[in-house]
Amino acid sequence: MKKKLIIILSCIVLLGTITVISYSKAAIFNLTDFRVKYLDISSSELPASFNNASVMFFSDLEYGTYFREKRLDKFIREVENLNADVVIFGGDLFDKVFSPYNEDVEKLTESLSKIKAPFGKFAILGDFDQVTDQRKALATKILNDAGFELLDNNPIALHHDTNEFINLIGINYFEGDIDMSEHFLSAQPTQYNLTVIHGAAVFDILPIGMSDYTLSGHSHHMQVNLPLMVNREDYQQTAKYTTGKVTQSNATMYITKGVGTTDKDYRFFSDPEIVFLRFKATR
Repeated sequence: MKKKLIIILSCIVLLGTITVISYSKAAIFNLTDFRVKYLDISSSELPASFNNASVMFFSDLEYGTYFREKRLDKFIREVENLNADVVIFGGDLFDKVFSPYNEDVEKLTESLSKIKAPFGKFAILGDFDQVTDQRKALATKILNDAGFELLDNNPIALHHDTNEFINLIGINYFEGDIDMSEHFLSAQPTQYNLTVIHGAAVFDILPIGMSDYTLSGHSHHMQVNLPLMVNREDYQQTAKYTTGKVTQSNATMYITKGVGTTDKDYRFFSDPEIVFLRFKATR
């Protein structure tokens, strides 16, 4: 009987230790363990001048409630070390429930201004950036003041040292099923089209054959990526897609896990992520 009691107590202690370690990792260490996901993108439609060109993509900063100055500073240091040619932000500058003060606006503007990209910095707006007209105006101002060009559903020609270009199409967050063809009117199927969206469900309604590669955020990889511990209804536009690479109908999308947190300040099997793309022109 005594031996069984010792075994039971030992198991309880072991389980408790594992729980404490796991929670500490999820709630402390994982939150600033910014992982860089490196992706090589090969295509015969890429102009020769884009061979070895790089794009850094990040999304869901969610500054304010949990993601504060220290995390932001560490994140900016990680980004600066990548030295990407182009930087793209995928939306959600502030956490939804956070009401920023002037010092928060100044901190974000100053920090994002430190990110350098010789061929341009671009952004779209997420759902948290559009909860009110005031929030939308503030997010737009911060991004503009920090040197980001808002794509605002309008495609642009992205150059890399020459007159050759690829199309960069940015689509702000929206809900519903609408005709997306208007966003691609100036793009051609024979050109290389890089598309940025916030909710991954939009991938299903993009014009077939028009987006060579799509980047998305929003899902946070559920933050806690464990069975029975996630209510998918809490993550609109992610019921079908959560993270990683998706390929269908000759189109490819990569969904980042995002940078910040919302609702709860921990991540489990879902480290914050920065995406670094390297183009390979194969023509």
